[in-house]
Amino acid sequence: MSNKVETVDYLVLVALSVMFSSSFMFIKIAIETLTPLMVASGRLMIAMVLLYVFMKFRGESLPMDRRSWLFFIAIGIVGNAFPFFIISWAEQTVDSSVAGILIATIPLISYVVGHFATQDEKLTPLKMLGLLVGFGGIIVLIGPAALLNLGDNVVSQLAVILGGCGYVAASFIGRAMPPMSPTVRATGVLITATIIAVPICLIVDNPWTASPSLASIGAVVMLGIFPTAIATILLFFIIIRAGATFLALNNYLNPVFAIILGFVFLAEVPEAKTYLGLLLILGGVVITQLPQKAKAQPAKT
Repeated sequence: MSNKVETVDYLVLVALSVMFSSSFMFIKIAIETLTPLMVASGRLMIAMVLLYVFMKFRGESLPMDRRSWLFFIAIGIVGNAFPFFIISWAEQTVDSSVAGILIATIPLISYVVGHFATQDEKLTPLKMLGLLVGFGGIIVLIGPAALLNLGDNVVSQLAVILGGCGYVAASFIGRAMPPMSPTVRATGVLITATIIAVPICLIVDNPWTASPSLASIGAVVMLGIFPTAIATILLFFIIIRAGATFLALNNYLNPVFAIILGFVFLAEVPEAKTYLGLLLILGGVVITQLPQKAKAQPAKT
């Protein structure tokens, strides 16, 4: 890993954030004439083919041991097939910009999961404050009254957060994966996710009966190429060069780009509470990232 973050790292980080943010816009376009399951399956299949070809071009091969494939299956379901489907389903009633903001809660969710699932990522008072501020932003964004009534839109917004929980769970599962290159890891995960999602789509949705528009087809292709295949490669590129902490900066950029793309291409005009919710969520993330004061050491006698 490089000790110094260089200009190329910042450029890749911005490119990665734009790709991640664009996924919500492309999903919104795709589900106009395709089912959420078709969208999720389509993007997985396209990304799988691209990454498999890329892996072979690099002269690499998939592992054959049972343990590696159990990890591929677990992450493929929890971190790809499930969130891709449920977020696509949610965007039938949720603006792409709002979905992008809700996904910004991922760092906050990860702290809660880390507190209970690990021994070295316990919550501190400062992180607790950040969680309260961030989840306060969720309440503002969704609306306290709407939360009490739990209408369709609220269920969809909560579904986006649940999809984010899938990403978080997958990251913790990935910590225990056997050593292998980022390309092999991503390819194996996408293969298993595709093998799981496509047959379900064929049985449940009968995709051959669909009449998708060219815009929807194009959106699925874009989802497969950019936010799924290329973004996965760039993600590991940043981790290797600059580390996971630097990568976490994309959580500040993603919702901003999601709002901009939603406004420019989908004419989504954010409400005042959307901006307030965004500020609170990002504020909560910032607070959790603040350095902790070292505990005073007892004087030696």
